[in-house]
Amino acid sequence: MASDSGPSDSDVTAAFERDLEALVTTAFGRGAVIDGVWDVSSPVSDAPEWTITIERRDPDPDSDSAFEPEFLED
Repeated sequence: MASDSGPSDSDVTAAFERDLEALVTTAFGRGAVIDGVWDVSSPVSDAPEWTITIERRDPDPDSDSAFEPEFLED
């Protein structure tokens, strides 16, 4: 009988990427300043600390993108 060892590393990484994308796009949509450098610390002393850099890249104006954002005001 095989034991369930939980999700694979690639599944966990894919979930992290989906969560991060949702966080960034939702925060941007709500008007948060997204681009910058963020330091993240954990309350656990043996856990690593992280430096996260987010840079905005606007769409290539020569692309065929039909997306034209319209910002809504509350």
